[in-house]
Amino acid sequence: MLKFKKIKGNLVHKTAVVNWKKIKIGKGNIIGPYVVIGNMPQWKNKKAVGKILIGNKNIINEYCNIHLPTNLKKETYIGNNNYLMNSTTVDHDCYIENNVTLSSNVILGGNVHIMKNSTVGIKTVIHQNQVVGSYVIIGMGTIVTKKIKLKPGYVFYGKPVKQVKKNIIALNKYKINYKILKKELNRFNKIRKFQ
Repeated sequence: MLKFKKIKGNLVHKTAVVNWKKIKIGKGNIIGPYVVIGNMPQWKNKKAVGKILIGNKNIINEYCNIHLPTNLKKETYIGNNNYLMNSTTVDHDCYIENNVTLSSNVILGGNVHIMKNSTVGIKTVIHQNQVVGSYVIIGMGTIVTKKIKLKPGYVFYGKPVKQVKKNIIALNKYKINYKILKKELNRFNKIRKFQ
């Protein structure tokens, strides 16, 4: 049986390493075996500046790494109801909104922003400073390069990544009409502008 401790309203596995001085966390999160939260940013010669903010009811599975931010954004952020499968890396200054799934062995370069209700497939690598739109699904083994626009509501996959088709399953599931999708596209463009 896995041995978890209850800490600040969260279940934390006894082998997890959490830098509690540099994290602000909500409740109902599950932090699995050998997770590391709050290690130094993976950006040579950059110092850690700021904190990691984690909301509520996230599942962070075994061997995940979540790194401290730099002076670029001063926060690494994970919202609510996100599911991080094993061995996922969330580098410095990343921003993950709500209801996002990061499958096993996903690597997010620094300062990646993932908008709500998106899914990133197994062993996908996302270039730093990228934005993943809402209701996007990225197929497994995809290499997300710097210049591609991952617009809300689409399916992407490949090496390098290509836009394939509308993500009809997610758009229907969340009852997303043209008006809502247009609003998300506007938000996506604003985020990209400052990324």
